[in-house]
Amino acid sequence: KGKEGTDKINRIMDYFRNFEIDHICGEKIIAIEDYKTQTLKNLETQSETKIDLPESNVIGFRFAGNSKIYLRPSGTEPKIKFYFSVRTTTGDRHAATKSELERKIDTFIEELNL
Repeated sequence: KGKEGTDKINRIMDYFRNFEIDHICGEKIIAIEDYKTQTLKNLETQSETKIDLPESNVIGFRFAGNSKIYLRPSGTEPKIKFYFSVRTTTGDRHAATKSELERKIDTFIEELNL
């Protein structure tokens, strides 16, 4: 909450915007979308293309297997939101996969000690 919470949110966004790894929680990243810089970087081809959408403080990660995670600070509350898009073939597996990714992200953020 307050300035401390805002500072932590900014550190998390800066970290994900500037980090140089190709995996998150064991999942291979194939592309990074940065709506603040309006660029999509394909990590497999090392090419960059322009995102033709309005500038926004949002970062997205696309993974091999077609799952995605998007990070966005709330505009009205002192919190950061993580949006998950998980590709799966069954409903039960979807819930389990989403929960597993959420746990991995929570652990990952805590380990970063941002």
